[in-house]
Amino acid sequence: MLTRRKFLAFLAALPGARWLAASALAADAGRDPKITHAKIHPAIGVARVGNSRDEFFIGPEVPDEVSLPPGSYKDATGALKRQAARFRVYGYNAAGEAVRELTAADAAITWTAHLANKKAAWYEFQLALDSPEALRPDAAVARRRNPQVRGEARAQLVIDPGPRSVSGPSVAGAAYQFDTGKFFNLPVPLGELRTDEAGRLLVLGGHGLSRSRDGRPPEDFCNNNGWHDDISDGPVEAKVTLNGAELPVEGAWVIVGPPNYAPGLKTVRTLHDLLHDLAITWGFAKPVDKVSFAAHIAPIFRRLSGLQWVNEGFAGVFGFGTAYDAEKILPKLADASAANKNFRQEIYAKFRNPADRNLGKALWPFLYGDGWDYLNNQEPDVTTRLPDTMAGLSDTQLGRLKKWADGDFINDLATAAPAPGTLAGFPAAAQPAALDEAALAFCLADAFHPGCEVTWPIRRRALYGDSLRIRRRPAGQAEPDYGNVLTPRIALADPGPLAGLAAGDLTRWMAVPWQTDTASCLWAYDTFRTSASLPSFWPARVPNQVLAEKDYLAAVDPKLPLAQRQAAFARRRNWFRGFPVENDIADMVTGYHKLGLIEARPGATDGALLPAQMFVESRPALPLPEDRPGAAAMPPAAEGAFVRIARLLRTAGRKARLG
Repeated sequence: MLTRRKFLAFLAALPGARWLAASALAADAGRDPKITHAKIHPAIGVARVGNSRDEFFIGPEVPDEVSLPPGSYKDATGALKRQAARFRVYGYNAAGEAVRELTAADAAITWTAHLANKKAAWYEFQLALDSPEALRPDAAVARRRNPQVRGEARAQLVIDPGPRSVSGPSVAGAAYQFDTGKFFNLPVPLGELRTDEAGRLLVLGGHGLSRSRDGRPPEDFCNNNGWHDDISDGPVEAKVTLNGAELPVEGAWVIVGPPNYAPGLKTVRTLHDLLHDLAITWGFAKPVDKVSFAAHIAPIFRRLSGLQWVNEGFAGVFGFGTAYDAEKILPKLADASAANKNFRQEIYAKFRNPADRNLGKALWPFLYGDGWDYLNNQEPDVTTRLPDTMAGLSDTQLGRLKKWADGDFINDLATAAPAPGTLAGFPAAAQPAALDEAALAFCLADAFHPGCEVTWPIRRRALYGDSLRIRRRPAGQAEPDYGNVLTPRIALADPGPLAGLAAGDLTRWMAVPWQTDTASCLWAYDTFRTSASLPSFWPARVPNQVLAEKDYLAAVDPKLPLAQRQAAFARRRNWFRGFPVENDIADMVTGYHKLGLIEARPGATDGALLPAQMFVESRPALPLPEDRPGAAAMPPAAEGAFVRIARLLRTAGRKARLG
């Protein structure tokens, strides 16, 4: 019998437990069913570019969504599908409780969204302007991009097709395309709007088209004058009429980012982790009263182990069969007994806490922070540095780990119910929070240099109103000219560039084009590394070393000797190996869609000492070194050395140009 206590225990074990339990209690007390206003969810949605002309998939809608079957992210021609961001409207009562989703079946809904790209008209990215490094006297200066374009002509650097509106179920067509924006005289389509069968909004971004207006090749990881891409962002609004009355509606925002090349994996501190931590700091959310091992601790270790599929260094420390393989070590980690306290404390001490200013090469996670540039210029034996040279977990994650280490947690590893795999598995009142979390759970918070989907302004209080929803600049209000150089003082001023946004204002801080940054922010820069592949930047979205399909097929072949299978499984190949090292950023611009995706496949099924599930690189549409007759696999350490040398030469050239 499902009692109230059992139901609440089930809810408490889910990732969104703090909202779900409250929703269940409200329903128990007889929640007011009268809808007085509405909100769009997710509050921040994420779409992604792809070069498939016709096919797309919908982005994650539950926090622990299982990735699609292998082959689902590319079409029959091998083109990369776009990720659509789906938005829904939920009705709320006067107490601010979600009552139910509103669709075209019971309400008239007209959606309006506005996408724009303002990268080329904004300022260079050099450092996160809210970081300690940006205040140093020798910090690089953020000047205007394309400074030779002056005055009113700078409007031609902005790709802004204006807003589009759509209503009704299953709508698509030319009228809903963001296809009238131009970069000077070059048309740059930014995507389109559609609706699904229930009238929910689908926002699709561009096709990954990046070009130079004068044919100049890309030279910098982030700031390439004369270039544009089709990344974008902007507000999402809805006019909702229910029972003949128009409801007040709280709007959302959409970000169109680069592809997700490892769709089934999460980084250790996700963008949702960052924003949830800030929500607690700013009073929008409350911390949990009791730490659940299943909901709060186990995911951290599972994510660390998940990175084994995209970085060889993580595989060596957290991978299958290692001392810190999550699935092997979780039962001991979950032991709350006093006798196990020393072990828990030892593990807790391995995590980096940025507040203690100890860089700690061997501390977890092995990921660069916002200030890696400062780190890269220091002597290798210096350990005390500015706190964001290496990434750490959020304060909330670290606080939960501290309670866990002290034994103040619930050991529910064996008893917690699995989280719902679909949105329908959540109570209606809990669906909004699940959507908000899911959209950001597969995005990165580290490192904002400048970042993958979004960069440092996302963590600034000025960006938000009285909730974690982005403030709009009033319609018709022109943004002031901030001058030729953007300083931290100007960037963080209120009012300033973060105090109310318009379309394109969030992604303008990012790299142009995005491909040059993706091909540059990889792993093991200069002298600072704990192995040939560590530290890393964004392996959960931009893989470093991967299990190639050729090696996977050997690993799961029961006809081969076990030692040969294990050797094939242990082999990792550089993900970028199909691009010439000397020209990788230019090849990324034209060939980003040719890279393999890291997808979940069945592992060994014959009882061999190999994982039951493996994340495998799908076959890249590129000539690979291992395909050459008689070619031996080059160790990633050696192959990566060439990559690092090329990156260092580019970095040196960039610094020389900056003076």
